[in-house]
Amino acid sequence: MAGLNWTPCPSLKEWNRGRLEKIRQLILETTGETYEIERIQELPLNGEFGRWVLTDGKRDQGILWVMRLTNQCARVLAFSVANELQGNGIGAEGWRKFAISATALGIRTVQLEVRQDNGVAIAMYHRRGLRPKGRIVGFYRGHDGWLMRGPLLSEASSQ
Repeated sequence: MAGLNWTPCPSLKEWNRGRLEKIRQLILETTGETYEIERIQELPLNGEFGRWVLTDGKRDQGILWVMRLTNQCARVLAFSVANELQGNGIGAEGWRKFAISATALGIRTVQLEVRQDNGVAIAMYHRRGLRPKGRIVGFYRGHDGWLMRGPLLSEASSQ
């Protein structure tokens, strides 16, 4: 964990294929989702608040990628932290940095999709005010998901 920081990153079109392949593998390992590299590069990420990477400068250990849906709403497209780093507040710190930068630019609500069996992520989102708004059947290769939506809070609430 030493030296790891959530930092804004350049456009994915500027990433080399090796780095993109490692991120593709991270997403597969943490979510079960598969993406083609070309699809990753085309994600409509917001350059002002939606491109975050957890890195020590040598190796990427997480991503938080977000697009703007409307003037006041953002959608998280990908949020992954390496399995061995989960459960110790690293994801919460990435969320905090994203939320601070996005709210400064007028974003007030956020939505995302999450596997229904990802209790750790669901609990983190719930503490930040997000609630399930719909069930997504078979969204994650045979696993159901939740569409969650709520206020964009940088800190967890006591709820």
